[in-house]
Amino acid sequence: MFGRSDLRRLLYLGVVLILTSPAASAQRTRMDAFPVGLRPLGIDMAPGGAVWVANSGDDSVSITSVTPTGLGPKTLRPIGTVRGIPAPYAVALCTGGQGIVTSPSDGSVTVNVASTGRLTVKVGPEPYSAACYEGARTTVVVSTLGDNSLVLFEYITGSITARIPNVPGSRGFHGIGITADAGRNLAWVAGTDANVVTVVDLTNSRALAQIPLSRPTAVRTGGPSATTVSVASAGNGNVTTYDVNTLQVRSTSGAVPNVQDYAGSFLGIFFANGMDWVSGSEITVPGATSVAAADFGSPFGPSTSVAVVTSSVSNSVYLIQQAPSTPAQFSAANGAGFLTSQVAPGSLFSTFVRTGVNQNFSADSLPLPRTLGGVILRIGGSLNFSATSGWTYDSTGSNEAPLLFVGPGQINFQAPPGINPGISVPAQLTLPSSTLLTTLRITATSPGIFTVLQNGQGQAAALNPDYSQNGNPQSILGAKPARRGSFIQIFATGAGETDPPLLPGEPAPASGNPLILTRAQPTVTIGGQTARVLFSGMAPGFVGLWQINAEVPPNATPGPAVPLVITAGGVSSNTVTIAVE
Repeated sequence: MFGRSDLRRLLYLGVVLILTSPAASAQRTRMDAFPVGLRPLGIDMAPGGAVWVANSGDDSVSITSVTPTGLGPKTLRPIGTVRGIPAPYAVALCTGGQGIVTSPSDGSVTVNVASTGRLTVKVGPEPYSAACYEGARTTVVVSTLGDNSLVLFEYITGSITARIPNVPGSRGFHGIGITADAGRNLAWVAGTDANVVTVVDLTNSRALAQIPLSRPTAVRTGGPSATTVSVASAGNGNVTTYDVNTLQVRSTSGAVPNVQDYAGSFLGIFFANGMDWVSGSEITVPGATSVAAADFGSPFGPSTSVAVVTSSVSNSVYLIQQAPSTPAQFSAANGAGFLTSQVAPGSLFSTFVRTGVNQNFSADSLPLPRTLGGVILRIGGSLNFSATSGWTYDSTGSNEAPLLFVGPGQINFQAPPGINPGISVPAQLTLPSSTLLTTLRITATSPGIFTVLQNGQGQAAALNPDYSQNGNPQSILGAKPARRGSFIQIFATGAGETDPPLLPGEPAPASGNPLILTRAQPTVTIGGQTARVLFSGMAPGFVGLWQINAEVPPNATPGPAVPLVITAGGVSSNTVTIAVE
């Protein structure tokens, strides 16, 4: 006969093998600030992860590195600071890690700043923008705003090899882009004050064409072999893309007033306008000035993208990256139906993990304990991610879950009554030798029906009117079917909150006085027909056990395995069976 001792065995000792699914969570863009020098302006990032920042307020360049450079969360690791560079403005990093820093107030460009043998080259008045290209040797290209010239010099020796006149100067932090066309190296120079973009043949040292554009600032290319060039326009508040060969407009995008700098990656296109930070993720950084971006990983496979932006008001560099998925180191399955998607307050659930205990622990008193076998489960609180320390858990506002059973590979617990619903509610599982984190979907109801086989399938844990076990007597010794028109007791969990409410771990009164009724009114179908529900409440003397007394429909089709489903709060249970005659 199926009685109260069998119910207790289902709740405390039931073991089942299931495939758990990690909690889903939406990807978010996150941002972390890293201090640098005073009034940082220009920034650039090399494909290898090196990041250089021009600190105009203290005549220094901060050198940092994005680590790790593969997949996964990133941080900025300080490497060093180079001092004594007059009011540095823009930074350009070349292939191989060579660095270029402009000093408009000093009329100079400093190269190779990371070494003691750094070189300072006097190039002319107000050199704001610089770039480099690789030919027979590395050549530095500098736009001097004061005399509207384009100056070329050798990176190693500092020898000026050309001074091309009539190239309106750029004020951009990335105001020069380099491409190749028919064997020629071309420079695209954003003439900010002249409202033109000048295309210059670096091989033959002459200007080829000028393209009208309102206050161009930043030029971005896909490398020397790129077929397009994109230029940010502070006057138009957008980015215009041109065909390298025809100089015709390919596209126009963006709507950011006063664009001073921009960069693109797999993460998106990012703009800095000197006032705040603008991106597709609606991230804002006060005083955002210059930006760089890079992709780490294979362009044909998994990759991680980051952007870095200087903030002249906070003296920081902000690292922008896609936040990793929230932890999913364990999941919760309905203690009866073993569905893993939803957790209801006051109901019974299981998690299947290696707990680190080597024996079974069962609660032997009521109310249920919050610690069992050295295990504690907290639900609620908050999860926080740091680029330096990863995910951390704050238990403030959390509830400790009452525990029924702890074994080497399974924990049975009650979701505390009173926890607030949420799509991604943090949870921390403290084990004797480790700590696991996850998020749970807390919903008002999560019906699950107990079964004789303890796996959420087959014959329901149900009693006939004479308290005999319902079931097919040919399959279950002592069981018998229910007559049509009679009332059966169905045992489930996942009803949610009750009236009156119960404290966590507290059983419904064994006397049945008062009866603990469910707030959600269930619908029961037997054989596809709606069954009349006489009672829906917590089983007297038990924690989290939902008892439903329902009538077997008089016109139900008899059989040894008639389908039974409970629905509450718009959520349906596992499908089980009862025997009907």
